[in-house]
Amino acid sequence: MLTLAFYKGRGATRFDRFVDWAIRFATGGIYSHVELIAGPAELGKKAVCLSSSGRDGGVREKQITLRPESWDLLTLNIDPKGPEGFIRARIGKKYDFMGIVLSHFFAFGGHDSDRWFCSEICAAAIGIPSPHKVSPARLYELVTWRGRGP
Repeated sequence: MLTLAFYKGRGATRFDRFVDWAIRFATGGIYSHVELIAGPAELGKKAVCLSSSGRDGGVREKQITLRPESWDLLTLNIDPKGPEGFIRARIGKKYDFMGIVLSHFFAFGGHDSDRWFCSEICAAAIGIPSPHKVSPARLYELVTWRGRGP
């Protein structure tokens, strides 16, 4: 089982809060960030998270406390080894600031194949096509829709 953590909280700084608001505004959703959880995930506890973060400079692995007021967890019936390996193989790649602006603020679909933003790398890791067009809110919609039966 694979768990995704969707961020709905407020950033710690004024700048982080603005960025979170801007992403939510541009994408029309309640989420501004997403993490792929490596291992167990429980609200209120620390978890090993894989993603790409502008705040951290790019693709990284980080322990994050999943505060219930800030995160929603979604468990998928997917073997986590492939997606975790996909992201870990890209640790150190830079954050795709231009890609997120061109894809989600202006809908030009801009994308740098050597840089990643959070929902793009998580979507690519689980095999969603055109991952650079996927926002955190859209990823949530896609994986909850995929999880429904016929």
